This record gives sequence, structure tokens and C-alpha cells, in this order.
Amino acid sequence: MASISFTGIGSGLQVSEIVEAIVNAEKVPYESRAARKQGAYTTDISAVGALKSSLEDVTAALDSLGNVDEYQKRAITGRDDFVSLSSDKEAEVGNYSVKVEALATHHKLLSSAIGAEEAVGEGTLSIASGDNAFDIAVSDTATLSEIRDAINDSTDNSTVSATIITDDSGQHLVLNSKSTGLDNAITVNVDDTGDVNNSDTAGLSRLASDATNKLTSVNGFTSTDTTGSGTLSFTSNGNSFDVTVGGADTLEDIMGAINDNGANSSVKASIFTDNTGDHLVFSSRESGSTHAITVTAVDDDGDNNDTAGISQFASVNQTATANIQNMSEVDAATDAKITIDGTIVVTNSTNVFDSVIDGITITAKKVQDVDDDISKITVSEDNKNVAAGVESFIGKFNALVDISNQLGKSGEDGAGALAGDSLLRGVMTKIRSQFNREFSAGDDTFTLSQLGIRTERNGHLSLDTEQLNNHIEENPDAVQSFFIGGDDGKTGFVASLKEFVGFYTDSDGLIQKRIDGKESQITRLNSDLVSFGEKMDSLEARLFAQYNAMDLLVSQLNSTSSYLTSQLDNMPGVVKKS
Repeated sequence: MASISFTGIGSGLQVSEIVEAIVNAEKVPYESRAARKQGAYTTDISAVGALKSSLEDVTAALDSLGNVDEYQKRAITGRDDFVSLSSDKEAEVGNYSVKVEALATHHKLLSSAIGAEEAVGEGTLSIASGDNAFDIAVSDTATLSEIRDAINDSTDNSTVSATIITDDSGQHLVLNSKSTGLDNAITVNVDDTGDVNNSDTAGLSRLASDATNKLTSVNGFTSTDTTGSGTLSFTSNGNSFDVTVGGADTLEDIMGAINDNGANSSVKASIFTDNTGDHLVFSSRESGSTHAITVTAVDDDGDNNDTAGISQFASVNQTATANIQNMSEVDAATDAKITIDGTIVVTNSTNVFDSVIDGITITAKKVQDVDDDISKITVSEDNKNVAAGVESFIGKFNALVDISNQLGKSGEDGAGALAGDSLLRGVMTKIRSQFNREFSAGDDTFTLSQLGIRTERNGHLSLDTEQLNNHIEENPDAVQSFFIGGDDGKTGFVASLKEFVGFYTDSDGLIQKRIDGKESQITRLNSDLVSFGEKMDSLEARLFAQYNAMDLLVSQLNSTSSYLTSQLDNMPGVVKKS
């Protein structure tokens, strides 16, 4: 329990007030000086922090002017119901016409009706779409739903989705290609172990669908075997092309030469492997007998018809696989096709034609009928972003000037927090010196003022937009070189100014060092205040002890005095003066 003391009772002195006055006589001046110092440090930190923030805003505004991708952009017009367009700076200025002849579509196959609880048949489904092929093992009890799930759940399947449509006649398996285009058409080949017939409309072969006119080479090869040399000539539904085979070419080399042939729009080559080795397979990109493949050979061994050399790949020497279409084709797989400038026909597996014209991406959206207008594309230079970047920089610099004026002002109406400060004066003077520097601009040199960026009497920058645009129109490379530097390795205006400002604003820059110094002084000041407070507490305790001791002594003396007076009053012969 805290004790209760009554000071000054013995002496009648106001001990608490006396002690408080003595302590405050020393305490108040010290704390006032400390508060003024702390206020000055805090004000300085706030002021230079505001200066740093404004400087950082200036350099951030330079980011777009320092980015090479922001120069000499291209504007593209001509978007309509049939095409959407985009471009980059690689696009050349010019005009083009585009007609959408066809859109790329997904392939969709539909099976005949099968009972929901019916076992479809035992065997293996070999499904392919694009470059992805996978097998589905089907048990003798599997229903159509179980086959659907096995297809969708296969970890090897990345190209085909399966679903079921049910009507009055039963269930139908529907296969959809996930990607558009001819090359992603779905083929389903069946090994029907239930009835040992892979092409009939009973058992598992009801799901067979491959009408790509396949031709498979008879002889098996290893991956390093060569096949001979000469020329293979292909024809499929009016498309003809030749492939030259070198003496050192393997099956993979021949496959690549066929698939990469620019004149080939009809045949796809692949490699099939069995227990006899690798076999070259030719398939038509479009299904149906009208796309049957014919291959002839000019064999360097002198015999164009035998089963040796490259003549073994002639269609007469290959094994033809019968077309099977036991599933109905609901939607044919088609490539997108556009005609550019009325003469150049381009096909693609998707509706996006990227860089068919340099720097331009054309996305086909709708087929144009004979009565529809042709899409007109115009590519023009777009340098508005340069002026916008300059205006952003000017705005941030002018804000810096205003903050500088506010922080550095002096006069009868008061002084700014950094009035007369060498840091503020130095940074503003040196930034303005950057504005007068010449920077390389191609074969010439420019200053900011030559580009229309001038300093006004109030210290603000202003922009003569017409003058800047004239320079951009006459020589955009020179303007770009001025701001970001050229191929000669010389520094441009943006990098130079950023480097200079960074000397002040970086984490180890002058401003941060000053802030760190002031914060250290505040920390030391707070520590001194704590120590001084402890000293004052000790002084106060000592004074109370001394005054309390004095008060007790006075109380004792008063008590003795009262006793003596009382005794004297009671002594005989002592006449009390009335």
C-alpha cells in the first residue's frame, strides 16, 4: 500500500511548490531546447522527403521517354465486322486489303446410336488429333459412358474432348477437337478384338473414323537408316509438289521436308513404329476419296518402280489403308483463309494470322460474302506518345519547381523549411544545367529548347508542341536518339538526368543520408531526454528528502520550544505577564 506523506507540516513551508519550482527551473529550459531541436529535425526530414518524392516523380515521368518501344509506334485502322487488327512498330506504313474467305473450325464426329447399358465392344481405340495421339483400352463390358470418361480422363489426351448426346434412338458419342484447323482433324482407328473386324459397323469398330487416304511404307527402318536419294512427287486433289531426298536423309528428314514444303497444302507425313521398325505414313489433310494421295518417284538408282531406294515410297509400293467413316462428320475441320490485296492467299489453322504482313496481326471474325465490302487496312505512324511523355515530364518538373519555391522561400511572410539550404539550391541549379546540355541526335545534336521545351521566367518548363512534332515528323530517329541514346553508345537525355537525380534520391544518395543523419540525431535526443528525465527524478527525490528532513527538525525544535515555555510558565515565582 502506498504511503501518504504531508510535506511542510512542521515548518509551514510549501515544500512541494518549492521543490517543483527548483526542478522546473532546470527542467523546462532543457526540454524546451530539446523540443525546438526535435521540431527542427522533423521539419527538415519532412522537407527533404518532399523534395526527394518530387524528384522521384520527375524521373518516373521519364520512364516512357526512356523506353525504346514507345517510339515510332504504328496506328492501324480498318477494324470491322470481318477482321480485328493489331500492330507493332515493325509494321511498315501502307495500305492493304483483306478478304476473309473461310474461318478455322473445330472438328466434330458423331457416332451412331448405342444403348446406354450396351457393351460397345472389346478392343483398342487409337485416337489422334494434330500431333497428339493416344490409345484407349476398352473392355468387353464397357458402355459408351465409360468410353467417354476414359477419353476425357486420359493423361495422354490433350486434344480431344468427348461427350454424349442422347436422343430417342439411344446414346451418341461426340468427339470434338480442342483446336481448330485441318491439321487437328480427329481420326479414330480401331483394333476390334471382339469380332476381329476393324472396319464394319458392329462392335467397337462402330467408332472407327479415318478417311485420310493413308499410305504406309512397307519396309521398316531404324532412326538412323537412310533410304536413297531422288525426288518424290505428290498429288492430292489438285495440289502438287515435289520433295528432294538426299542420300543422307533419314525417315525423319523426309517427313520434315514434306511437312515444311511451302507448296504442300494437302499431305501430312508422320512416322509409325511396329515390331519391324519405323514406317513413313502419308495422310491427306482433308478426308474423303477426292483427296486420295498419288506419289511417284524419280529414283537416283535408276529404277523408279521397285521397292528399293526412294521408289519404295511411290504409292504403288505402299500399303493403302481403306477409308473408314463409321462416325458421321458433324463439323468438318477447316483452316482459316484470307486473301491479301486480291492476290495473296494465306491459310492458317487458327483465325489469327500473326505477321502474315510484317508487324500486323489479323484476326478473322466473319466470312465476307460477294456483296460485302473488302476490309481496308491502313498503317500510319503514331508518335503521339512522345509528346505525351514530354508533357508528363514537364508537369512533374513544374511541380518540383513549385515545391522548391515553397521550401526555399524567404521574406516578410515567413521562410520555407529549406530557405538558404545548399542542398535545395544545388539540386535545382544542377538539374537546370542538364537542360542546356547537347545530346546526340543522329548526325546532329539537340538541346531541350531546340525540341520546343523551354524555360519560362517563373522557372516552369513549357512545350511548343508544333516544334516538337515537326522534329518527330522530319526525323523520328533523331528525336529517339536524343532521349534514349543511339547505337554509338552515347547516353541520351533520359539516362543522363536519371543518373544525376539518382545521386540525390537513391537509397545511398545525398537526401537519404541527410534523412538518416537527422533521424539519428532525433534518436540521440530522445535518449538524452530519457537520461535527463531520470536526472530530474533523482533531483526531485533528493530535494524532497532534504526539505522533509528540515521540516522534521523544525517540527522537533518547535516542539522543544513549546515544552520549555510550558515548564517555565509553571515554575514558582515566575510571574506571568498578562
